[in-house]
Amino acid sequence: MTTVANMVGQKELRRLLTAAFTGGKVSHALLLIGPTGSGKKSWGRLLAKALLCHERTGAEACGECQSCRSFDRNNNPGYVSLKPDGTKLKTEQVKAVKRNFYLAGNAQVCLIEEAEKMTAEASSSLLKIFEEPPAGLTFILLVDEARRLPDTIVSRCQSYYLRPLAAKELAGLLERERGVSAEKAALLARISMGLPGHALALAADTTLDERIVEVKSLAYNLAVGRAPIYQLLGWADQLAQKEDLLPALELLAMIYRDGLMRNLCRSGDLVQPREQPLNWLEKIMPGDLEEAILLLNQVVHELETTNVNRRLLLEKTLILLQRRLT
Repeated sequence: MTTVANMVGQKELRRLLTAAFTGGKVSHALLLIGPTGSGKKSWGRLLAKALLCHERTGAEACGECQSCRSFDRNNNPGYVSLKPDGTKLKTEQVKAVKRNFYLAGNAQVCLIEEAEKMTAEASSSLLKIFEEPPAGLTFILLVDEARRLPDTIVSRCQSYYLRPLAAKELAGLLERERGVSAEKAALLARISMGLPGHALALAADTTLDERIVEVKSLAYNLAVGRAPIYQLLGWADQLAQKEDLLPALELLAMIYRDGLMRNLCRSGDLVQPREQPLNWLEKIMPGDLEEAILLLNQVVHELETTNVNRRLLLEKTLILLQRRLT
């Protein structure tokens, strides 16, 4: 059974939550903040289960009472989960649960996924509940960044942050939960940037090994500088259509980063087994590899934070990478 105590990482989050529950200082509104894949939903459900538990100890649900058993079967009447209807979380969704909460007398928990997607009207409706909350009602909001919520909402919540896991923590999780080899687990932990949701999804992807080979091939072809412009544009178009574009770019940056470290320190890398080194990287100047890494990091940030045209951005990126690496 998954518990707060055996969740991987998040030592500070666990300490703060345990102190709040033990001291009876849990707010009627909790805000869990962390990037997509950081485990917000898993933590949110654990907290919801504990809040509804009749026999909880601190932040830990007992796992045995009727409330816990019904929660595990996904039919606990005191628990409601909301997520965006399409691209927005709408006023009607908040109002629908609001009516039930005011009529109920027992403990109630409402978990709101992607809370940053609430419309202005939905936020206003939720704020009214925050100002005069029914007894026993707790909201748990999940959001990537607190700044994407209205300040009036954030100020009325107890905020908790989820940090990316350390590489060793995440690699260990993959080895235990998915039976992944130590070498592959280390690679996945790096590609996923410490985010367990992303890492577990990658581990379950049967096409991952093939896609890693594709990215290594792209890294090589960009570095040797033999691709004509039309081929670069074709690669950019193929990349733009990938659902896993960000992990692919992270892996591409990692290949160049490992090449940079080997050139500077003569150390091995995790992207390629030591018995099959990427010898062609040794021919690239460290300064050129550093510029390539910085460019890729900038592109990833732009893709995560803006609505930029992916294909056009990738066309420019591949052209610049080939020029800088050759």
